[in-house]
Amino acid sequence: MSIEALKSSFMDLTDDAIAVGLIASGAPAPRLIYANSAFSELSGHAQEDLLNMPMDELLGDCPQTSIQNSAARALEKGHQKFLLKAKLLRSDNTSTWVSISFFLKEVAGTGAWHVCATFRPLAEERSAAVLADQIQMERDRAIKEQQRLVSALNAYPDPIVIYDADLSLVYWNDGYAASITDDPNELVAGTHLRDVLRLAIKYGRYPEAVGQEDEWVNRILSSETLDKEFEDVELKGDVHHRLLRSRSSNGDYVIIRLNSTELVRQKRTAEAAQERLLAALNAYPSPFVIYDSNDCLVVCNDAYRASMSNNPDELKFGMHRTTVARIAIRAGKIADAIGREEEWMSDAHQQTDVDKPVQDLVLPDDVHHRLLRSRAENGDLVILRLDTTELVRQRRALEDTQDRLISAIKAYPDPFAIYDADLNLVIWNPAYARSMTKSPESLASGTNLKVLLRNAAMEGFIPAAVGREEEWVEDYYSPDLLAPGIEDFEFADDQHHRMVRSRTEKGEYVVLRLNITEVVRQRRALEQYSKRLEKANQEITYKALHDDLTGLGNRRYLSFKFDELVSLRSKKGGEIAALHIDLDRFKHINDTMGHAAGDQVLLDISERIRRNVGSTDVVARIGGDEFVVLIYVPKNNDRPETLAKILLQELSRPTLFEGKECRFGASIGLARTPLAHVDQLLTNSDVALYKAKRRGRGQLGIFDKSDLEEVRRTKEVADDVLRAIEQLEFEPFYQPQVDAKSGQTVGIEVLARWRHPEKGILAPGAFLSIATDLNVAGDIDRLIYEQAIGECQQAFGRMSNPPSLSFNVSENRVNHNEIDAIRQHVQTYSGQISFELLETIFLEEQQDDFLCRLDQLRDLGIAIEVDDFGSGRASVVALQRINPDRVKIDRRLTALAAGGSGGLRLLRSIIEIGHSLEMGVTAEGIETGEQAEILAKLGCDRLQGYHFARPMPYPDLLKFFNLKSGVLCGG
Repeated sequence: MSIEALKSSFMDLTDDAIAVGLIASGAPAPRLIYANSAFSELSGHAQEDLLNMPMDELLGDCPQTSIQNSAARALEKGHQKFLLKAKLLRSDNTSTWVSISFFLKEVAGTGAWHVCATFRPLAEERSAAVLADQIQMERDRAIKEQQRLVSALNAYPDPIVIYDADLSLVYWNDGYAASITDDPNELVAGTHLRDVLRLAIKYGRYPEAVGQEDEWVNRILSSETLDKEFEDVELKGDVHHRLLRSRSSNGDYVIIRLNSTELVRQKRTAEAAQERLLAALNAYPSPFVIYDSNDCLVVCNDAYRASMSNNPDELKFGMHRTTVARIAIRAGKIADAIGREEEWMSDAHQQTDVDKPVQDLVLPDDVHHRLLRSRAENGDLVILRLDTTELVRQRRALEDTQDRLISAIKAYPDPFAIYDADLNLVIWNPAYARSMTKSPESLASGTNLKVLLRNAAMEGFIPAAVGREEEWVEDYYSPDLLAPGIEDFEFADDQHHRMVRSRTEKGEYVVLRLNITEVVRQRRALEQYSKRLEKANQEITYKALHDDLTGLGNRRYLSFKFDELVSLRSKKGGEIAALHIDLDRFKHINDTMGHAAGDQVLLDISERIRRNVGSTDVVARIGGDEFVVLIYVPKNNDRPETLAKILLQELSRPTLFEGKECRFGASIGLARTPLAHVDQLLTNSDVALYKAKRRGRGQLGIFDKSDLEEVRRTKEVADDVLRAIEQLEFEPFYQPQVDAKSGQTVGIEVLARWRHPEKGILAPGAFLSIATDLNVAGDIDRLIYEQAIGECQQAFGRMSNPPSLSFNVSENRVNHNEIDAIRQHVQTYSGQISFELLETIFLEEQQDDFLCRLDQLRDLGIAIEVDDFGSGRASVVALQRINPDRVKIDRRLTALAAGGSGGLRLLRSIIEIGHSLEMGVTAEGIETGEQAEILAKLGCDRLQGYHFARPMPYPDLLKFFNLKSGVLCGG
């Protein structure tokens, strides 16, 4: 509510004496701005004389009744009303006691206050006692207020102290006492500041004063120090205080000591961060600068100084941006400004530049910079100058590369074209134009693909469209014709092209036409050659799976068929029986009547067996006079026993040869599941055959539980093999290999032998199958491999051309876990090392990881050889996959060398396959000079067999060789 409203609605209508004063901001006392007629009558002053009169003058000079002080105390307590009793001075210098009710009203937005007072006279006979009581109450209230103030000051944590004009101690709080002494009782009112300072030095409060106490105290007491409004001091323990000094109107010194430790530490941290920032900016290789909102230099790094002046110190903080620019122009730092210095230094040009957020500059020596400008919220201009020299040069190089690419496309011999998203021609090379039209120069950009195809068809460029051009175009063309993909075309004269189509990110189609005529012809020739190889492989495979004499299956064939029957049994049930047949007196026939008679007997026996077995039964010749028949029958079927008895009778009849009877018989061992475990069926049939032979000739032996003892003995052998591995009883034997042309010993095959403590030297036939079953064949390989490497390095390591070493390895040996061990030893031998793959691992079904392991062996320098090639599983397909360095012809095929033209043709085919695949060919099992001569002429480059040397231990190998002058000569 305004003063005018109060006047009209209340002040002018009441009978009470009312006056309104104004406490202006900074004014010493309120001045009257209004008084009603009742107040004029009470005070004896005219209303107009009262205006602007200090209100305190109406109450005399008693400080207890100061309206200004009373109002201040009321506001500090949060009150806007208060009451005073005082004498009112009248205009005639008389006085009267009055009770004054005040209320305060803030003047909005000015910091001033209205003081509204209602004056009511008190009775004149107010007694002195009453007045004394009132004075005592006022004194008690003042003392209470003072105590409250002292408590508040003592609760304030920072030191506060008051010294009088003579620097004597008047008042201090607990914080000040603690900052001076360890014993607050030592501070006494009236103590001079000099003594207080010495007390503080005594208690170690000012370490910097120690040793110079008088000088330090005098400096503190000097007017220069005492007149400072504030001073920062550092105390013990990195503690910092700020002293705030002021002087009251009565001359007292008021000192407040604020703990500024945290602020000082924060400032120190901020300054350190600023120093690190400046250091980082100076370490930044590109120029960086900040100008304030008035475009005056604030911050810059060393790189900016160097980029703007030849004298970095020439740039000063506070320098205007245009001044800095002119320094750079005069120093020749801006290449574009050379010769145009006045224009560039003009204010208009500088203002134009500063408005650009991005600007590229060309500096001397082909140096390029990019300026990035931005304005901060406070108006600062931040400029970062990046060195774009390398980017500009790369872009320039890219443009040159693009030009060269276009030139290369035009020079590319095969057709090349690019169509836009609407299938309109955009770019093409001369070869493409010549392939699509007889008038290449008429080809125009924007020609649609369909129009181009129709023209090419009409001009005879597309043989498939001749005579049906429009129909062909409609059939062939589609909006998706250029979708990414590959398409092969065959043209006239046996010409072939491959269309490779792709699409760019912009939606354009790229067409590249490759001439693949030669590739197609080579592929066709390779397919024909592969068919011939496959046919030869089939013939070889058949021969490898069948006996050459009888046409029956051999061991490999038996193994395949046995696996098929095992699979059939697992799916449909039933049982498998094995009949192991061994001819009696067959050796006698060979010895007395010759091998021709023996062959005739074998042919006759084979035919008799065929006549008596079923169509699904399996018959195989597994040795010179041994046969096996596998039969799949339902459970509890006695057909195997019946067939065995029939065969005993059939095979007991003699055979006529050249008019003479060849008399013989047969023994048969029978084993069948489930009594014989399927994995041991063939082994158990052999046990049954052994049992039959022990009974005499022409007997049938059937495997039963009593034969399990034989299995027990097999386990004993297995245990003996494991023991022999631990005792290192397996050792390498060596069989030399000779060069077919020179006769020189060029290699050695390393073979495993068991030096049994009781049985002597045992060949692999005595332990290999059991070792394989035990999965320790790889361990034996490792023992032989490591010992042979060590012995041969010792014997041949110093020769200029040491003999190569060939090792038979099992599949377990060629695995990832063995590669590291192989690597450690292969590097210790100076000559070539080869691994011969046994037939047990040389399968066409081998996975890619096996081939990967072979590649790892090759990376170690190990050559790969294939053993028993031509015996069955070593097919041409497998050879192509494994790609060995050498093949070894099976010893049974080697025996065919002197056996007539049929055998020679077979051997010649095998050797030609090896040569066609660029492999070396070794013939093993050579027992005669005739065989050696024939196989050398057929193309074998290495020969091995008893004709040259038998396998021998290391001492005998040393005797076999003559080591002279570092040259290896074979015995």
